[in-house]
Amino acid sequence: MQITVTVSDELVREAGARGLPVVDFIETLIDKGFSLVKERPVLNDAMARIRALRSPAIGETMERKR
Repeated sequence: MQITVTVSDELVREAGARGLPVVDFIETLIDKGFSLVKERPVLNDAMARIRALRSPAIGETMERKR
C-alpha cells in the first residue's frame, strides 16, 4: 500500500540529525506507535473512541442522503 503524507520541517530536520532518509524515519515512528498501542490496550481503546466521535452517527448519515 502506498500513502501520501505531509511531513513537518521539524520531522525532516530530526531525520537529518539522525542520518536517516525521511521515509525511513517516518516508518520507524509508525512502527514505534503501533508497538506502543499493542503493548498498551488502553491507548487502542482511546483511539477507537476518538474515531467513533469523528464518524457521523448512523441517523445523521441517513438524514444527509435524503
